[in-house]
Amino acid sequence: MKTRLACFAFSVSVSAAAVAVDPLPGVLTVAGYSGPDRTPRLTAGAKKEGELMIYSSLTPPDQLRLAEDFKKKYGVTLKFWRGSQTNILQRVLTETHGGRFEFDAIETNSPQIEAIAREKLLQKMNSPFVKEVLLPQTVPAHGEWTPDRLNLLVYAYNTDAIKRADLPTSWQELLDPKWKRRVGMESTNVEWFAALVEAMGEKQGLELFRKLGDNGVAVRTGHTHSTGRVIAGEIPVFFGVFSHDVDRMKVKNAPIDWFVLPPAVVLPSAVAVSRRAAHPHAAALFYDYMLTEGQKFYTEVYRVPANKNYDTHVRKLVEQKQPIAVVDAREAIDDYDKWQSLYRKLIVERSTH
Repeated sequence: MKTRLACFAFSVSVSAAAVAVDPLPGVLTVAGYSGPDRTPRLTAGAKKEGELMIYSSLTPPDQLRLAEDFKKKYGVTLKFWRGSQTNILQRVLTETHGGRFEFDAIETNSPQIEAIAREKLLQKMNSPFVKEVLLPQTVPAHGEWTPDRLNLLVYAYNTDAIKRADLPTSWQELLDPKWKRRVGMESTNVEWFAALVEAMGEKQGLELFRKLGDNGVAVRTGHTHSTGRVIAGEIPVFFGVFSHDVDRMKVKNAPIDWFVLPPAVVLPSAVAVSRRAAHPHAAALFYDYMLTEGQKFYTEVYRVPANKNYDTHVRKLVEQKQPIAVVDAREAIDDYDKWQSLYRKLIVERSTH
């Protein structure tokens, strides 16, 4: 029996009988650290190790700033291998099945990290900071990864082309002829599509997207690229880009802003430690850092930290009791083929321009 992860690893199939890698003794030791001396012990060990390897989908500028901050605080060098979440999963699976364990920690989208957890490659960390996560439902029961940032999928619009007062306030309004061929969607947003349809009720949700496809949707690939198409005036309204991409351009006075239609969709990203980490103290310290000081770093680069103590877009939605649909990492894997097929059929393959 096999679980297909075509969406995440270019048709890589992961065996249900996972590799089940045994943790190194050093990893087990740091995983069990608790009490007030946890951070000093991790810091001392990490300084001796001197470095660690992170597989991350953060942008290169964000990685550089993160590495500088971590080095300044702890005297430890972060080495990055940067790729998309799909490429990270593919690399980990390829290395593991070749008997190689190159990464100490991973930071990328939760469905891909959950796929790695299913291969029994990640070690649960006894971190006291897990309880600070804003959305408890985003924390997996097995505890082998923890959300560290929340990707809020928003709807960007060109402020030169559309006044905020004229934006749609419901999904049904988008079926009005005035929005015909004026709306865009990102080609890989399968999880976003699935979360919305399930929240609306599958029958009603699929019918809505079918009608949206009839009305004309421009499809583009890449969230940052799609944001740029709005700024350029090519597509007046674009559904399913990241709030941080828009916020970064807003402060540069680009003609762009964003809104959401309920439910707001949140795709968590997460941090995890390898069972075979060659630098276990540094990996565990990085894990804790991403759930504490790293949260402040996220606010500085306009991302949304997962910690409940920060004033963020998502926390405001929670406090206002607005509907939120959180992408479930396990369902995103198990049901991906179904939702990818439907999204392609209703939207992607019918792209208007």
